[in-house]
Amino acid sequence: MAEMIIPYPQLKKIMKTTCEIDLYKTEAEDIMDVVEKKLADLFEVAHRNAKEENAKIIKMRHIPLTKGFLNSMELFRSVIEEENIVAETIKKYVMKKIPGDLPLDDIVVDNLPLITGTIFIVVGRVIKALHEDIERIRKEHIEEAKKVLDYTL
Repeated sequence: MAEMIIPYPQLKKIMKTTCEIDLYKTEAEDIMDVVEKKLADLFEVAHRNAKEENAKIIKMRHIPLTKGFLNSMELFRSVIEEENIVAETIKKYVMKKIPGDLPLDDIVVDNLPLITGTIFIVVGRVIKALHEDIERIRKEHIEEAKKVLDYTL
């Protein structure tokens, strides 16, 4: 299994707590691929927004976070402390994956764990919205959620 942004046992519990669905390791890796892609997409747009402003760094306002995303971010913020997730590990992992030639504002760097974790939750919540009665995430659910997020995020 590839390196996980959030350790599997914690991610499994987070998905159960926030989305009321079970997550197995193989699907966790598939979700991680979606999360990495969506992070890259968010920061590609943030980079473009910053360039359009002639900004020298990417700030939070450059990242296209919707109201729904911000609400999910608060949900993740509430569980991150319960799970003792090490934010520094997430920051280091994500910093290696973000495209672009502009540095990130310190506030953006500090929010990377929240943004990243929120994408996991958004994937789970999209799956749950599409399949209210499911108990376990399956590969086809992840593919559906990816399609939705490709259109919306």
